[in-house]
This record gives sequence, C-alpha cells and structure tokens, in this order.
Amino acid sequence: MKKRTKTWFFLLLGLFALPATFFAQSGRADSLRQLLTTAKQDTQRINWLTELAWDINESHTEEAAARLEEAVSLARKLNFKKGEATAWNGLGVVEEIRGNLAEAEVLYKKALDIRRKLGNLHDVGSSLNNLGVLNEMAGRFDSALIFHRENLKIQEERRDTVKIARALFNLAGAYQEMGLYPEAQRHLLEARLVLEARNDQDGMAKVYTQLGHLQLELDRYPDALKWYAQALRMRERIDDPGRLAEVLTDYANALDEVDSSQVALEYYQRALRIWKDLDDLPGQANVYTNLGDAYKHIGDYRTALYYLQLAEKICLSFDDKQALMEVYNTIGDVHYRAGRQNIALEYVRKYYGIAQETGDEKYIQSAYKDFAEVYARIGDFSEAYTWRVQYDSLRYQRLNEKIGTDFVRKEAVFTDQKRQEQIEEQRRELRVRDAELATGRTRQMALLGGAVLLLLLAALLFNRNRIRARANSELASKNRAIQLERERADNLLKNILPEKTALELKLHNKVQPVRYESVTVMFTDFKNFTTIAETMSPEMLISILDECFRMFDAVIAKHGLEKIKTIGDAYMCAGGLPMENDTHPIDTVSAAFEMLEGLQQLMLKKSPEQQAVFEMRVGIHTGPVVAGVVGSHKFAYDIWGDTVNVAARLEQSGVTGKVNVSETTYERIRHHFQCAYRGKLAAKNKGEIAMYFVEGLKMEN
Repeated sequence: MKKRTKTWFFLLLGLFALPATFFAQSGRADSLRQLLTTAKQDTQRINWLTELAWDINESHTEEAAARLEEAVSLARKLNFKKGEATAWNGLGVVEEIRGNLAEAEVLYKKALDIRRKLGNLHDVGSSLNNLGVLNEMAGRFDSALIFHRENLKIQEERRDTVKIARALFNLAGAYQEMGLYPEAQRHLLEARLVLEARNDQDGMAKVYTQLGHLQLELDRYPDALKWYAQALRMRERIDDPGRLAEVLTDYANALDEVDSSQVALEYYQRALRIWKDLDDLPGQANVYTNLGDAYKHIGDYRTALYYLQLAEKICLSFDDKQALMEVYNTIGDVHYRAGRQNIALEYVRKYYGIAQETGDEKYIQSAYKDFAEVYARIGDFSEAYTWRVQYDSLRYQRLNEKIGTDFVRKEAVFTDQKRQEQIEEQRRELRVRDAELATGRTRQMALLGGAVLLLLLAALLFNRNRIRARANSELASKNRAIQLERERADNLLKNILPEKTALELKLHNKVQPVRYESVTVMFTDFKNFTTIAETMSPEMLISILDECFRMFDAVIAKHGLEKIKTIGDAYMCAGGLPMENDTHPIDTVSAAFEMLEGLQQLMLKKSPEQQAVFEMRVGIHTGPVVAGVVGSHKFAYDIWGDTVNVAARLEQSGVTGKVNVSETTYERIRHHFQCAYRGKLAAKNKGEIAMYFVEGLKMEN
C-alpha cells in the first residue's frame, strides 16, 4: 500500500479568516499581551485579543480560547458584530486544533450566521470554506460539497480568482474522496487554468500533484508520472523544501508502480535527505516505509527490512497507528516473499490488532487476505480457508455498501415489521377513541337524569357504533394493504435469495450453510469497463448496465441457474444449487452463449446512438462449493470455495466473446459441445489448470 501525500494547500487557506496582520510571526505575542494590559474596552481591544489568539492557538491553546471568549463577551457588549463573528470563528479553529470537530462546526456556524446578516461576502466565503474543510476532515463529503459549491458561487460573484481556484480545488478533493473521478478531474483542470493565468507557481504545483494522485488512484501510473514530473519541475524552482520532498516521494511511488523500483530509489533518497535537513521525523518515516517497499520489489529483503525497522521505530515514538499498520503490513510481505512464513504471520497479527483497535476496515480486510495466504503457504489449508471466507465476506460487504445494493434487501426484510407497527398504532387510536367516548358518556350521565340520560346514551351508543364500524372498515382496508405489502416483501426476498433459502430464513431467522459437491460457477465482466464508464454520464452508465443485467437475469432463469451477485460490472451465477441436478455444466455453458448473443444484439442497438460498446469475457468452472447466508442485517446469499476462485481466474484469463472453461467443466460437456484446447492457467495452491474455449454445439453425424 503506497502512502501518498495529500495536498491540503487550498483546504487550509482562509481557515481563520482574519486581517492580513494575523499572519505575523508568533514573536508578536508578548507585544500584544503588553498592549492588552492597558487597552480600553473598545473594538481595538477585540482586534488585539483575536490577533493574539491566532499567534498562540497551537502553542497555548487554553490561553487562546480564554482570549477569544473575552473577545466574544466584549463584542456582544459593544454590539460589534463583525468582531463577534471573528472571535467565534477563532474559537472554531481552537476546537479544531483540539480535535473537537463537532464543537468546531457549531462555532463556525455561529460565525457564518452573523456574517450572512452583515452581508460581507468575503467573510461569508471564508466561513463556508471552513465548514467545507471541516466536513471533509469528518468524512462527510456530501455536506462538504454543499459548502464548497456555495463558496465557489460567492467567489465567482466577487471575481476573486485566488479563492475561485481554492474552491475548485476543494470541490475536486471532495469528489475524489467520494470516488467521482471525472468530476474531480474537471474541477482540478479548471483550477489549473485559473492558476496558470495568474502564474501562481506554488498553486500550480499543488494542482499538478493532486492530478497525479487522481491518476495513481485509477492505476494509470504513466499519467500519474506525467503530472508528478510537472509538479517536480516546478517545485525545484520554488523555495519550499518540505513540498519538494513530498513530490519527490510521490514521483518515486509512481516509478515503483511501473516496475522502475531501482530508479525510484534515487528520488526516495533525495526526499530523505531533505527531511533529515528539516529534522522532520514523520517525513523520514514515510520515506523509510516506501524505501522498504521498493527494495522488497527489487528482491533485496535485507535492505528492505533495515529501512522498515527505522520507520517502525519512528512510528512507535509518535504512536502513529495508521503509519505503523502500513509498516507492519510491508514487513509481513517481505518475510512472506522470503519464505519466512511464521515471522510473516507475526506481523500480520500485529497490524491486524491495530486495525481492530482503530476500526480500520481496509486493513482488517487486508489482514484476512494475508492470513489466508500465509496459512496456505504453511500448509494449514483449513485455517487458510476460514480466513479466506472472512475476507470474501468483508470484501463483498464493503463493495455492496459502496454501490448501495443493500437498500432493497433491507426494505424487504423490515417491511413486514413496519406494517405491524402501523397496525398496532391503529389499534391504539381505537382504544383512545373508546376511552374518550366512555369518559363523555359518564359525564353526560352525571349531568342529566332520567329520560334525557337514556336519549343521550342511545345517541352516544349509536355514534360509538358508527365510529367503530368506520374504524373497523378502515382497519380491514389497512389489513388488505398490509397483506399486499407482505406479499411484495416476500417477492422481494425471493428475488434476493433462492426460494428454498428465503423460506428457511423466514421460518428460522437464519440459514444453515450447505456443501454442494458439484456446482458450475460462471463469472462475466466487461472489458475496459472503468475506461468506458468515465466517458459516460452516471445515468447512461446505470441504464446500460441495467439493460445488460436484466437480460442476463432472464437468460439464467430460463436455464435454471441461480444468480449469486453483481459487483460493479461483474456478474456471477451458478448452476446445480440450491436444487441439485446433473445437467448444470451444460445449462451454464448454454446460458453463457445466449448471454453473449444477447449482449451482441443489445450493443448493435447502442452503436447507432454513439454509445460505448461493452465486450464480455466469460469464465466457467465446475466443482464443490459451500453456500449460505452471511450477515444479520445486510445479509447476502453467497458461495465460497476454490471453485469460485478458479472460475474468477478463468474469466480474467478469457477473451472477449469467448466462453473459457476449465478441464473439469470440459469433461462434463465435451459430448455436447465442440471445444478447443487453449493452454494452461497457473492457479495459486492448485498448480496448472487446463483451459478450453467452447466453440458451439456438436453437429450430429
């Protein structure tokens, strides 16, 4: 895992929106304290209090907070709204430094409310920027976008090009964190044009760096190198050694990813010399980790461990758990490659423990995978299988959460519960009505006598019966509606799970895992899907995927197969479960040909509309699997085992428009289909697997 630097330049600008004098060095603090000993209780005192707070907010946080609270109190007394807003904003910065993001947000919003009423767009924009940055730090990127967009609109109205660039950069950062890479790139390129027009070399270097980060995340390493190279050339002309060290590291990371690890070492060493000159230990630790990773790729494990142990020592001294997990992860990989599996296992346990402590799902998932690989290398296949199941489960869960596919499942499970709550609410309302009627009747009986009482009682009873009849009618109508909703929920559940499994889940609230000795698993995905997706709008992309997957659903239903899941553009199904049969290899291959033909027809319709054309690979393997339902709330029907992994590898090694099957499947279909041998596939822990292309049905003699 490469650790890249994050460009916070535009995020920090304007964090404390005060006059230019506030950026003076902290040496002024004593002079400001002296002035405040004799200053009058006026607006100038408020300005000095906030200036002093800015100078000392990191070194003397408690004093800074006290000075700002005094400024708020005096500003309110003098009705000096601008000064009050500035002091609230400063208190927000102090709470942010303390790590109290929720309290900082409250204080920033107080400042924003006052500034909106004053109508000062400059100050309003600064507060919006602060709130946008704060929400990014808290991981609420959708909220951050709202504040950054409003800030951009204000800065465009003010024609402040510096702050326009900052707002564009911040928007790009939020989009990138959300995985919306085309939007992020568009905003970065707009910021680049603004900064290049101003010849703002520092800002341009930071935008180039962020464009490199974006390409690195998309695994476009040559493009990342291009942007990092531009940033590096610019940094070498600017007197900012820390930023130069960062971009040297970024450039080296990209070189390491394109198998130029030996060249990357030179840039890592240059960065390391700068961090040593600056006496910056965290910067040194980052480079040591990356050096260890590069030497690992070269195969010089001894040198790799030397640098990684230096990084470990620094991370432990700073209690930097995130960096320490990365160090232990890399050390474990070095020992794994060197054949020292027991030591590798020790380091996987170390970073897994930290990941559990911090709740870091990314490293927990990585640890599951590493445990499985190390135990398999040791020969403990039972333990390896246990960890692999956990890895698959967490991986699929995180992917499904990311694309929002669990919403319908959750609704299907809880619809019945919600309807039952509505019934109970209706019954409570009826009881309240009955109680009110009884109370009214008692009062009437106490006030009236004789015949009047009887008449009123008759009227009340009639009215009560009428109300009850109407209520019963309403309840019957709602019961019919609830029954329809229950049937809808059952249908949704059957769409998510096999019918037999859905029935077991409803009856027992859990599903027992089942082992099937012979199942045929099929994987499909689209060639160059990520590249094609970036050329299309989200709406168009989802529409085409929906058409393809609906067609696939219809085909596999026709051939008696069971849909397991979709992950992005990948489609997985299986034959021979939950109802076992002997024809599942033939059924699955037949379905694959029909899916390929259906996709071709669908793409022919899309071509005249100038839409991108999808080409599909297919991989099929037959063997044993374990099937079951994982999770308690966001549950999913899934299958596990080497059969699944081999089918996925066959798909990855396939050719578009072809059906690629294993030798096991070939033996089951060779009397029915014409096949061509195409070579062997190297599979981890399984040796080599023969592969065949299925060319079509055999012609009868």
